[in-house]
Amino acid sequence: MKREEKKALTRQRIAEAAKQLFEQVGYEAATVQQIAERASVAKGTFFNYFASKEDLMMELQGESIIREIESLAGKPGPVIPRIQALLFEYARHFPLSRSVMRAVLQGMFGSEKLREAQIARCKELGNGLAPVLELAQARGEIRADIPAGVVAQLAIQTYYGVLMSWALEQGESDLADQLMVTFDVFVRGIGP
Repeated sequence: MKREEKKALTRQRIAEAAKQLFEQVGYEAATVQQIAERASVAKGTFFNYFASKEDLMMELQGESIIREIESLAGKPGPVIPRIQALLFEYARHFPLSRSVMRAVLQGMFGSEKLREAQIARCKELGNGLAPVLELAQARGEIRADIPAGVVAQLAIQTYYGVLMSWALEQGESDLADQLMVTFDVFVRGIGP
């Protein structure tokens, strides 16, 4: 097995162990040590792959939301309301507090490794979202004069802007409420 394959398997094992543990004891109660033990790796190995438990959670949620967005393309009916519902449901169950989100953002901006990982997540999200937005354009749900990839990038920027404002305790105290208001304005702006 090649080194890169081994690293990918270790990362996947850690992520799977975390998912299981989060389901069993909850996000807050789970510790990095417990995740490492369940994945059969040293605690230090965990930190070779993830900067923190919060970083791991953000990656897991990012992967989940990408899969769900991609699945929307195969479903009949309007796409945009489903994307909004998915986003609001995600926000309602967001596991991080404002202070923890500030720490995650600080880590993201302060670490080249975390910044690069976040850029990769955003690119992956954009690549998953763009075809779904192309479908929405073809159905006349949103304007077609802006490339779907650009609309996807703007949506991602809007999402992170909301997260940052919420973490800084600006706007609504409830993340889902803040996302709802902001994306309502966003969707009107990209409307036909």
